[in-house]
Amino acid sequence: MKILLLGILLICLNGFTGSTFDTITKFISLTNYNWYHYYSIGLTTSLIILLIFLKFQGGIKKHIILKKKQYYFLPIIRGFHFAFITPIIYYSLKYIPINIFTTLLMTTPFFLIILAKFILNEKLNYISWIAIIIGFIGVIIVLRPTNAPINVYIFLVLLVAITNALSFTAVHKYSYMATTYGFTFYGFLPPIIISFLFFFTDPIIPSGKEFLLFTSSGITVMISAWAFTAAYHIAGKYSSVISPFIFVQILWGTLYGIIFFSEKISTLSIIGIFVIIASGSIAVYNRNK
Repeated sequence: MKILLLGILLICLNGFTGSTFDTITKFISLTNYNWYHYYSIGLTTSLIILLIFLKFQGGIKKHIILKKKQYYFLPIIRGFHFAFITPIIYYSLKYIPINIFTTLLMTTPFFLIILAKFILNEKLNYISWIAIIIGFIGVIIVLRPTNAPINVYIFLVLLVAITNALSFTAVHKYSYMATTYGFTFYGFLPPIIISFLFFFTDPIIPSGKEFLLFTSSGITVMISAWAFTAAYHIAGKYSSVISPFIFVQILWGTLYGIIFFSEKISTLSIIGIFVIIASGSIAVYNRNK
């Protein structure tokens, strides 16, 4: 029971820190800074924390030196995928409410289950299909009653959700190529390098407060990633029980939007959010049991 509770707490911590990162990103996106100013400092902070952490996880070389040259391909490609979605995330948070952003991003588990069916040949029964369909109905319910216009960023966030699911599926299928931390390390490299290339063409010196926000985002990302990995490592056979708690991030995203950005949420949106949480919980539980 203690293991189960710890797993639930860690997956909830993942949702809390993930939403905290999104909130910091939205704050910065509403300033005069560009995405490359933010990510060059924030992700570099994440990478430094990761390298320090790896020192106590068997050494840095154990995780970043891969067994075969061809094994570097997928981790680095995932890094370029991360570099592709980081500006999308930044500007999406700038132009759409954070509760809508979070809700759309949390369709990733639905796409993940669908891709697992066709790429990993996992069995998908009628309960999962019904839950997925109801989940997307919940997304429609959330989007329709809002005052936010249906703009290109709505579809771009859905694209991020789909590509994230594809990325996670690839890691699951080819997990032998690198450790979880190895995938994380190479995931950070391309976006950091690309961010700095843009940064050097438009250099800035952030104020103390803004620099603190930049670095705080890097810290929250690493805590979120660690909590997610640790939760499933600790939970073991209880993975199906803790998985539904990933949807707590929607609640945090909604709460942050109301508190910090005065975002309004209608009764229909609340219903839609709970439809997504309920159907998503059933879908991921049914997959992992």
